[in-house]
Amino acid sequence: MKRYCFGGLLPVFLAAAISGAPAGDVRYISIATSSAGGTFSIVGTAMADVINKNVPGVSANIEITGGSSENILLASGKTVEIAFTASDVMYLALNGLGSFEGKKIEGIQGIMGGIMNTLQFYVLADSNLRTAADLRGRKISVGPPGSVGIDSTRLVLEAYGMEINKDWTPEYLAHGDGAEALVDGNVDAVAIFTIVPCSPALTAAAAKPIRLLDIGDAEIEKILSANKFFIRASVPANSYSGQTEAVRNAIGSASMLICHESMPEDLIYNVVKALYNNTAELVKAYPQCDEWIPDNAYRGMEGLKLHPGAVKYLKEIGKAK
Repeated sequence: MKRYCFGGLLPVFLAAAISGAPAGDVRYISIATSSAGGTFSIVGTAMADVINKNVPGVSANIEITGGSSENILLASGKTVEIAFTASDVMYLALNGLGSFEGKKIEGIQGIMGGIMNTLQFYVLADSNLRTAADLRGRKISVGPPGSVGIDSTRLVLEAYGMEINKDWTPEYLAHGDGAEALVDGNVDAVAIFTIVPCSPALTAAAAKPIRLLDIGDAEIEKILSANKFFIRASVPANSYSGQTEAVRNAIGSASMLICHESMPEDLIYNVVKALYNNTAELVKAYPQCDEWIPDNAYRGMEGLKLHPGAVKYLKEIGKAK
């Protein structure tokens, strides 16, 4: 997956001006996000802006990546300083499961937990697809390679006895491209594991009404029993244009910021402090950012230690566990 870095030189000079330091003394940090238009890329851009304005001597840029799985590898390899991921993918990485089979992921620590994500299967409202059971033999956009939706979609459809590349065909499209492909009739459904509502599905629904698919009662129990890292979720009716029925059964996980354990304590402390003290700025960019708060600091962190810099700040405000 080719990665792209955004931010340019302007944040460098802004950070230098704030700190009074020459541009050469600025510390550059990269934040691994997702494909363009994905939630992580939007939220990451807002976070980078907050960091650049509030952490003297630091210039943050986002990197466009394949998403959660790739970001874990980038963080563990110290290729980026901070990375977004999802709790279910982090579980797979720590336990060598799913796309991480045979890979040993070490040295990762948590920074903060945040937005809840929900796996959403959306189709055109005029299609004959009603539940996840109807996806047999269908072509499904699951996001780019490394995206959180790939392993999750596979696990859900396996509960129905469907094997990837045998009983259904994955299309590895960026989230925005998947929405476009659905509207154009090039895929039958889109699977995206993100917040509700999400931008790509809203875009698709603006062009043509969409419907979200439910998971059956027996299948959801089977999935949650076998995959303890998933959380039971639902989707309210009218979250999208044309979506008149609520989704009772869905799976969810938590968004997280992670880093390598070698990241300096003062850097992570200052980043965490800036983000928690400027939640309102993040909400302007993405309303669901009101979930990136100290009360959710440990959300999704099962199996991970919180970085000492994050713990230091939480102790200061009485939120450390």
